[in-house]
Amino acid sequence: MSDNGNDVVICGGGVIGAAVAYYLAKRGVRSTLVEANTIAHGASGYAAGFLSPPKLEHLRSPMAAILEQSYGMHGPLADELQQDSGIDYRFAWAPSPIVACSEEDALDLQAAATEVEGARWIEADELHDISPLIDPGPRGAYLGRPTGQLDSYLYTRALVAAAERLGSGVRMGRVTGLAGEGDRITGATLAGGETISADAVVVAMGPWSAEAGPWLGAAVPVVPLKGQILRLRPNRDLPLAGFTEPGGDYLMLKSSGLIYTGTTEERAGFDAQPTRAGHDTIRAFGARHASGLAAMEVVQHTACLRPLSPDDRPIIGAVPGRPGAFLATGHGRKGVLMSPATGAALAELIVDGQSAALDLAPFDPGRFAAEGVT
Repeated sequence: MSDNGNDVVICGGGVIGAAVAYYLAKRGVRSTLVEANTIAHGASGYAAGFLSPPKLEHLRSPMAAILEQSYGMHGPLADELQQDSGIDYRFAWAPSPIVACSEEDALDLQAAATEVEGARWIEADELHDISPLIDPGPRGAYLGRPTGQLDSYLYTRALVAAAERLGSGVRMGRVTGLAGEGDRITGATLAGGETISADAVVVAMGPWSAEAGPWLGAAVPVVPLKGQILRLRPNRDLPLAGFTEPGGDYLMLKSSGLIYTGTTEERAGFDAQPTRAGHDTIRAFGARHASGLAAMEVVQHTACLRPLSPDDRPIIGAVPGRPGAFLATGHGRKGVLMSPATGAALAELIVDGQSAALDLAPFDPGRFAAEGVT
């Protein structure tokens, strides 16, 4: 790495770019984080901030290692990062059973509970004891390891603040291209024509990372996946707990004192506006399990855009044929969860030329060129 003060330019001030900046700074590498709006402006600031343990289908997939590693990193990171940054981002653990919605669900979840370490099947009475919001019913639930929860906005800010304390910087501006010498990428160009030079450039712009495809001459096939969330004010005391459906819809009381519930999955382009249809969809999910929600006030209704890749796996690594260029995007609904493993692995790749902690082969940006994806 050079001595020009800009060893790495990171394009994008969301949770993934912030995690890369933090883990580079921990290795003594300075970066400049470039953000067009504000830090944690998009999904990173509005995400529910739930850190679920991997489910059985994940443990059988190429996602197993990154999900398991990230889940294990968040607890120790909370102590370290809050000290490094001075920001308390309200990290906590809480139970979040997966509720069986049908007899078929019950059979599948009971089977999964026998195969996943730390998981068990619970009957309806224990489910209600754990999550009193759930109406009494005939079916039980899969109870796995606890779900972590945090304030995603404060967490992203903490990553950036800690990186700044260690010598990195933040620059407000819109990246409009990449600079290079031959095939090598040597910096990022901002609106207005200024170029920030660096030894390496990381594109971590969420769904907007697709804009970098023409700059790199490589496929960056991410699209926005819209998700809406309702935040409700409880009308009685409740434990720090929640529940999910097998499909991923969730409800949980957070340490902020609000109930978070959602989320939709919509292919709506870059439209990030909350809708009445989204509100009604989320309310219908709640009504299936917790009739008491109907009397609770909605204090905030938000929508955000998550970056989704064609194979539902993140895109992490060096861009083939473009030395100095790296991608970190495509994390879908699990960007906050996967941020520490992503940041640490990419920092290793940039500094050491390889990642020792995590096999990045399943997330190689070059896989799309091999499959003919554009």
